Amino acid sequence: MITLTDIFFWLDGVYFLVAILLAFYLPGVYFISKLKLAKLQEIVLSFILGMVLWGWQGFVFGYLNIRWLSYIYLLLFLFLWLKKVVPSYKQYKRFEPFKILKNTDWILTLIIVLGVFIQLTSVWLTGVLTTKGLYFCCGNIADNILMISYTNEIVNNFPPLEPGMFATPIQNYHYWGSIIAGELVRVFHLPVIATSYQYMTVFISLFLGLSAVIFGQIVGFKKAFARWLALFLYFGGDLIWVLIALYRGQDFFAMNPLESGQQFLENIPRALAIVVFFTFMSLFYLWIKRKNKFLGLLMAVVAATIVGFKVYVGIFVLSGLAVLAVVFLLKRKFDLLVPILVTFLLSAFIYFPVNSQAGGLYYTGFWRFENFILQGYLGDLNRLEYARLIYVQHHNWPRMIQYELILASVFIFAIFGTKLVGLLQNRKSLSLIPREINILLIAGILVSLVPGLFFSQSTGGSNTFNFLVSIFIVGSIYSAFACYYWLRDRSLTVKVLIILLVVSLTIPRSIYQAYKNISNISSGAGFYISKDELKGLDFLLKQKDDSLVLVDPKILMDIQSPYISFLSDKKMFLSGQHDELEAHGIDFSTRLKVRDTVFNGNDASSASAQLLKYGIGYLYTNPATNLYSTDSAKYLKTVFLNKDIKIMTVDKNKAQEYLNKYGKN
Repeated sequence: MITLTDIFFWLDGVYFLVAILLAFYLPGVYFISKLKLAKLQEIVLSFILGMVLWGWQGFVFGYLNIRWLSYIYLLLFLFLWLKKVVPSYKQYKRFEPFKILKNTDWILTLIIVLGVFIQLTSVWLTGVLTTKGLYFCCGNIADNILMISYTNEIVNNFPPLEPGMFATPIQNYHYWGSIIAGELVRVFHLPVIATSYQYMTVFISLFLGLSAVIFGQIVGFKKAFARWLALFLYFGGDLIWVLIALYRGQDFFAMNPLESGQQFLENIPRALAIVVFFTFMSLFYLWIKRKNKFLGLLMAVVAATIVGFKVYVGIFVLSGLAVLAVVFLLKRKFDLLVPILVTFLLSAFIYFPVNSQAGGLYYTGFWRFENFILQGYLGDLNRLEYARLIYVQHHNWPRMIQYELILASVFIFAIFGTKLVGLLQNRKSLSLIPREINILLIAGILVSLVPGLFFSQSTGGSNTFNFLVSIFIVGSIYSAFACYYWLRDRSLTVKVLIILLVVSLTIPRSIYQAYKNISNISSGAGFYISKDELKGLDFLLKQKDDSLVLVDPKILMDIQSPYISFLSDKKMFLSGQHDELEAHGIDFSTRLKVRDTVFNGNDASSASAQLLKYGIGYLYTNPATNLYSTDSAKYLKTVFLNKDIKIMTVDKNKAQEYLNKYGKN
């Protein structure tokens, strides 16, 4: 681990750029160059298509247990690129920086640069070495740790196992984002933390704006659309703060939103899915326009992976394509059905091996609206729910339905904020958007809206809110188009007033969240792994045997998310119960009993039996932890101790002798 001020951190950053040029750009440009697009469009689509192909090679070669072919893959596309470029280098136009600067849209550039900055405040200080230890800030720290753990696991194993519960295969989780980073780490020997949260996050955030802009260009919208789309993607926020201002009058931002543009990188899988989504939309439109089979295949290869990056975004896309397939079928356009069928087949190939046991949905009625309105931050608004309950008790169903609709309206207004301007469409405005895009997007929105509002999951519970997040982000297309359409023929005064109104209502949440992150970083708030604990983890890292590690339940963060796993590069017996195992519906009850037997039981022979049975070789504990069974000292040896951590090893021969002598027959 190195600090941000270490020259090697920045050299690794340059090396990362070389790595993605080889792994992403060269394979991508080999295919995208055949489409004859503008240069910026070619570059952006090449990087994202290449990233998707990088995921495919890691996925396929991993399952076939021939991961060494990744090196052949890189050499092949390097050879193909050199074969094309070297003979024709004289045909390339001279680099003209002043012409590029002259043609640059500086307003759009400013939106993207500021957007990237505010998004990075949530994640860029994840796993950074400081004088106090390894620092994690901000965003969802437990989720960030889990992502690093999955990436590290993919470096070591494929198919990957749950880092918190060896040797259980990962299930009910989309891990293609970790494949992308993990394959870069494995093949190019990049640092796992920096690759995941210092290098890839910049790439993802930057290409969010670039891929969205390219989509607008390819469809044929003018630059005003791209500006609005970038604004809504990077800065889009809720209007909960407006309700709090009206009904409480203080602590406007005390209640968290469902999503905001600033939070984009707090969920790396979804962030990658959205970047891939915009690339898919560009290829989709080109395919519809050109009716080219090659384009259809490229589109299918890209679209299918979205379900692997984030299943909720994948369902959005697949729903839209399914409705579109019905339209093509009714119009007897059978040739257009083939790429859609390929998309579904490839999506199934990605989804079902990992998610075959994922729980279904169950109906929760209007719970989401009722729960929202009862939040204490909304002041007198919670009286709406109390009134509804009175009508329910008196069986006044018309009034009850009226209040349910009011609650739903308040929820949607508060959560989606200025994104709701996307509803301001008419037949003429919608006709300017290609019909197939309208069908795909509207179908995806409607299908996602139902489970997002009225259902929960058997696995993951209220995680169905992710359906609404997909609408919140993708709906930016219609929000941007509405602003672009309705302002295009207005006077300058009207334009300025409306722009100021929309912007002033849109950006406060993201600005506040970025400010809060910067304040937390300045004050050192966050999660630290102390330097003394890092020494213990380094000691564990240097042990070469494959014994499992059992972690003291008093180490609370490891119960949330398995940080000991990736920092020690060891196999865990039980870690990450809350954020990993429970969230993914994995039964760990047996291992929980084993842990209790070892740490809290009075019978040393039972503890020795469990340690031997499950191959546990290390106990990772707090220094003050003493086992209730004092006889366990006869086969446990403290091999590392400082003020923050104690590591004990299991002498398996002595444990067996103790079991033979005192164990119950």
